[in-house]
Amino acid sequence: MSSSPTAPKADPQDGVAVPSAHGSGAGALTRLTRWIGGLFGRLYWRTFLLIVLLVSASLATWFQSFRLLELGPQVTQTARQITSLIDLTRLALIHSDPQYRVSLLEDLAKKEGIYIYPRNAADQWTPMNHTDFTRRLETAVDTRLNEQLDFADAVNDRPGLWIGFQIQGDPYWLLLDRSRIDPSLSETWATWGAIATLLALIGAAVIASFVNKPLRDLRLATARVGAGNYSQMLDEQSGMREIREVNRGFNRMARSLQEVEEERALMLAGISHDIRTPLARLRLEAELSVPDEQARDNIIDDIEQADRIISKFLEYARSTTPKLETVDLNALIDFVRDRYQKDETVVLHLRTPPVPAVRANTLELQRVVVNLVENAKRYALTPGEVHTDLDISLQPGIDSVQLTVRDHGPGVPQDQLAQLTRPFFRGDAARTSAKGTGLGLSIVDKTIAAMGGRLELGHAEGGGLQVRIWLPQKSENSQ
Repeated sequence: MSSSPTAPKADPQDGVAVPSAHGSGAGALTRLTRWIGGLFGRLYWRTFLLIVLLVSASLATWFQSFRLLELGPQVTQTARQITSLIDLTRLALIHSDPQYRVSLLEDLAKKEGIYIYPRNAADQWTPMNHTDFTRRLETAVDTRLNEQLDFADAVNDRPGLWIGFQIQGDPYWLLLDRSRIDPSLSETWATWGAIATLLALIGAAVIASFVNKPLRDLRLATARVGAGNYSQMLDEQSGMREIREVNRGFNRMARSLQEVEEERALMLAGISHDIRTPLARLRLEAELSVPDEQARDNIIDDIEQADRIISKFLEYARSTTPKLETVDLNALIDFVRDRYQKDETVVLHLRTPPVPAVRANTLELQRVVVNLVENAKRYALTPGEVHTDLDISLQPGIDSVQLTVRDHGPGVPQDQLAQLTRPFFRGDAARTSAKGTGLGLSIVDKTIAAMGGRLELGHAEGGGLQVRIWLPQKSENSQ
């Protein structure tokens, strides 16, 4: 048996986590928290937030200062209006003919909204709710009239601005519209404050975008160069002088790296081609001239191993960036399963629920998975078995899909994990017993990075090496 059918559930003893199509609520909350943390960890949003906080603090300080500066004049103006109304009412009632006082009070109520009522001892009144404005207003009115007045918010359950005063010793209530003491500052300036805040948010977004765009372009260009793509350079004509100088320096560096990469690839290709020619002649001479069959087979094996090493060199030296396309990982794993269906040296345990398509290169990704399987076949024989057990699983994420390949072999020492993807690095004796170049995992790491993915090596629970690969999901606007 070389391959088992796709298992719906994971063995609890396996070190590979079982992916779930939906995920738990706690897992979704954790991913959301990480996404929010990553969002505000970006320069654009941090700049935007800092500008918004600065503008908001400035607006709040300015608003508070203006309110305090305006409060004094508004108290004085309102106190003057109230004292004038009380004085005029007193004079009008004292000096008017008694038979016309009722008509006078009706005219005041109808035309000016000023109501005068006799004050009775049975009146139920609610003292005015004290704020900084009303407290200062009462003091100012009492000072201007040189007497103590009663201010109320309601008399006999009738709300309004009630002021108790006396006319020739008789108590009266003066009822005014409440709007006379309600500061207009709050409503008017709240509107303008909201407009100013909205404009500040728009301005902060524009400024943050303006500051972040050159850095974002530089980051994308650096990622392209790191993946071996030198075709797109930064703009050297527009923008500020400092940005143009940085772009020119980066472009010169990228062109130099491209020339070095091309020369290196050309040199390796030439050397490999020159070496393969005598190797072909050696194999032909061995097949024709060596009479001993065992010796002949050994010579041919050595020649084939040298040819495989040269092929690895050529594969590692390739500097072209793979063309990205939509890749169905489930179909790719089916291809790998079919490839090793009759191979008795490896047993595949597949846990591959349906996952979203990713942006990658089908051929390169097939090479990656096959490379990992072949690497495990050579170096990760399952203890006590004559074959290699491999767990291959898929797990969807927020914006990527995780592909995991885990073996049950002897594993790798912790201090060597970080070096496994270095070119020509060879691990401990257990993993170097087979013949190889030390380029397998280096090629895998380089290929995954060129496709915009990420590779991570680690210890699997229960023993063995675990290789996890994250590939970006296909976006809606990608072709």
